[in-house]
Amino acid sequence: MIKVLYTKPFFSADIAYIKKHIPGDVELISPADYTSEEIAKVSGDVDMLFGGLITEEILEASKKLKCIQVPWTGVDKLNFSLLKKHKVTVCNSHSNSGVVAEHAVALLFDAAKKLSFHDRYMRQGIWNRPSTTNTSSITPFSKKISNSNIGIVGFGNIGKDIQQMLSGFNCNFKVFNRSLKKLTLTKTTFYKSSDILKELGTLDFLFISVALTEQTTEMVNASYFNAMKNDAILINISRGEVLDQTALFNALINKDIAFAGIDTWYQYPNKETPVTFPSKENQFETLDNIIMSPHRAGMVDDSFPHLDDAIENINRLYTNKPLINKVSLTNNY
Repeated sequence: MIKVLYTKPFFSADIAYIKKHIPGDVELISPADYTSEEIAKVSGDVDMLFGGLITEEILEASKKLKCIQVPWTGVDKLNFSLLKKHKVTVCNSHSNSGVVAEHAVALLFDAAKKLSFHDRYMRQGIWNRPSTTNTSSITPFSKKISNSNIGIVGFGNIGKDIQQMLSGFNCNFKVFNRSLKKLTLTKTTFYKSSDILKELGTLDFLFISVALTEQTTEMVNASYFNAMKNDAILINISRGEVLDQTALFNALINKDIAFAGIDTWYQYPNKETPVTFPSKENQFETLDNIIMSPHRAGMVDDSFPHLDDAIENINRLYTNKPLINKVSLTNNY
């Protein structure tokens, strides 16, 4: 038997899904409250901490801890200095990469075909025909996807799924990664990340799919937008902070790029501010040339893809098998 302690509250449907897919004698523990103090009170003999809240107090109390399981991909909120000090094994989850990639591709099609843009105006009786006076400065014409040039920055599971999903459109892919991949994919060329500024001007569409680290924070900045084509479209499926938000806002206002599709942001709602715009600094909601998605890429009906890898690791810990998706405490992802 092993013990798993939740360090964040989960929906009842999430918990039911987890219970359904693990052995019945795995003990799932919920603290009295999701604070460091209350978690530490019950963490003394647990095998796994399940969630993202990690403190010195919790780690000091967790005498039998074998691993920390983060049931999502992003680990940028973790205290890596603390994890290195305690030499803790940390795993995250990549099992939602397929649905996240689908969402990224949906953003691309929406932005390229201006579906949400036209929908907003159709609800006002405005058809956006070229022969009529348009109320927006955005061209009413769509952008062709077939045979286009697509860039993918970061080629983890999500980036690979994006490339596979769009390969049927006979696109040319340029993939930018920290190290050159030794892969042979149809109509795909691999570059080091440092080569991107030289290639941006050749791209029709650009996907950002990298982990948020010290090196990637505000990586996509004014130099990117200045190098991109004016009719290019940017899709961000990484953390919001990977994009310099003011540079993005200015690029959209000044038409340095044509459109953007964004799923991750700079400000999120909470109990005190349930109605929240995506940024305190820039009014993205006023722009016509952006598709705004409320960090919804990993959520799908009747499925919990973000939990599948996490459940796999509970079962592996139970059967004493090697864990998957170990996070590098050196690279911080």
